[in-house]
Amino acid sequence: MVPGWYATYWVKMLNDIEVLERPDDNFWTTKAYLIPDTPFANVVPGQKDVKMVPINRMLPRSFFTNVQDGAALKVGETTIVRGIAFGGDTALAKVLFSADSGGRWEEARLGADHGKYSFRQWQVPLRISSPGSRKLMIKAVNSASSAQPDYPNWNGAGFMRNMIESVSVRAA
Repeated sequence: MVPGWYATYWVKMLNDIEVLERPDDNFWTTKAYLIPDTPFANVVPGQKDVKMVPINRMLPRSFFTNVQDGAALKVGETTIVRGIAFGGDTALAKVLFSADSGGRWEEARLGADHGKYSFRQWQVPLRISSPGSRKLMIKAVNSASSAQPDYPNWNGAGFMRNMIESVSVRAA
């Protein structure tokens, strides 16, 4: 298990340990789990001749845990919106929440810090004062100032998706 790295390299079953003098050249590290050597492993669909490297360090990520897409919230009542987040390859610095499709962001309250690579709970009180549809958004920012991007990255294998999470809710 390598903290801050994707689980493609985590030990699943162990029957011996081999120490190598050079990077591993097995199928999984040379052909299967490759990403573009670009920021966020992002390329333009169809782009050719991109240097590829084995997948490695994780990106920051956040999730809603108690509000689902299409949820109905009551106007004038406070809902505690909750979730979890992690910083990826470094500690989580903050979680930002928006109740207006990303127009304004506020810092969510973070739960206990169980270490640099752990998930942290977050929460924010939300009180909607008028009826209608809203898009709630959440993004994690790590201690290296890397944040979830507004748009998804693209690479042929679909690795490292970490765009801002959102749910649409209806207030009535």
